[in-house]
Amino acid sequence: MAETTAGRDWSHSALDEQTPGRYRNYQPKEKLRSEGWQALSVWDNVQLDADIPSRIGLTNKRYATVGINIYPPGGRDEMHCHPGSEHVFFVLQGQLRIYGVKEGEDVILNPGEFVHINQSYFYQLANETNETTIIYSVFTKPPKAPKISRYSYRGTETVDPKTLEGE
Repeated sequence: MAETTAGRDWSHSALDEQTPGRYRNYQPKEKLRSEGWQALSVWDNVQLDADIPSRIGLTNKRYATVGINIYPPGGRDEMHCHPGSEHVFFVLQGQLRIYGVKEGEDVILNPGEFVHINQSYFYQLANETNETTIIYSVFTKPPKAPKISRYSYRGTETVDPKTLEGE
């Protein structure tokens, strides 16, 4: 039987090493690229035809990646973590609900608000409204590659994600 606690949805199948969405090979529209930096417009790269939660990668540098996450009405991902990688989610449009595995880890963010999630810490993103939610996201890259980049929560059988960080 699936574990449930106040809005958290753990009835999914584990999606380790998978990122839902249709935009994996998207080529971002850049304003300028030089040897040392990239300039882009978030709004020039938003694709509003997403019918499932999707991530559009914009940059991919040595220590961090930047992208846009799009959550259609009712869209959510599974409870998961990213071993060794910190995540920042900044709400540009709509409303984002973030759940953690512990009681009291439940927050609603509106445009102009953000969350900074520690490396290897479980969370679930959800759009529980009737409007599309657009998030600007930054993911750090650990100095040593983790054993797995995405790990889904499995209830009491979940391993400590810190053991999956790079050696």
